[in-house]
Amino acid sequence: MRCRHIYSCAVLLLSLTFGACKSREDRVSSDELPDLSKQTRPYVTVESTTLRTGPGEQFRSLGKIPANSKVHVVGRDDDWLLIVSKKGNAPGFIEIASVQPDEGEEQPEGDTSRAMVGRYEILVNTQLRRGPGLHYPVVTDITKGTKLNVVDEDKGWLKIESKQGREPGYIEASLARPAESLQ
Repeated sequence: MRCRHIYSCAVLLLSLTFGACKSREDRVSSDELPDLSKQTRPYVTVESTTLRTGPGEQFRSLGKIPANSKVHVVGRDDDWLLIVSKKGNAPGFIEIASVQPDEGEEQPEGDTSRAMVGRYEILVNTQLRRGPGLHYPVVTDITKGTKLNVVDEDKGWLKIESKQGREPGYIEASLARPAESLQ
């Protein structure tokens, strides 16, 4: 199944698309929607890549993004990244192999404002992995709403501490939000 991991952004887009079909009681309030600006991760294209309307080559091309361009990633669907434009262009998907994390956005020493440590809540059903990446084995499934203790962040992956003393695991950062923001 190609769509194993759909980020909350993709879920948000689907919710907005199909939201008109729901009754007023079933609709999600704006307070419950994730803040995409907090989930944006800076990346740089390593080669010229095609921006598409969906996560796959079968989707229509929206245009080309040249090599060494900054892109803002808000989600992931298998081997495709959902990017948004800060200039008002249409969002779209690019292949994950065409980008790398933007190392130019280093955190100043002593600045912990971007450190992702503390209690988090899982936004969608996902999998805990042994390491920070999809190529690591799955440790267990985690259901939406589960609260976890994050002890570190590694290139878009949150390191999760086990209360039972098991070895730590990792989840994709965009699939969780700080528990403090749920008040």
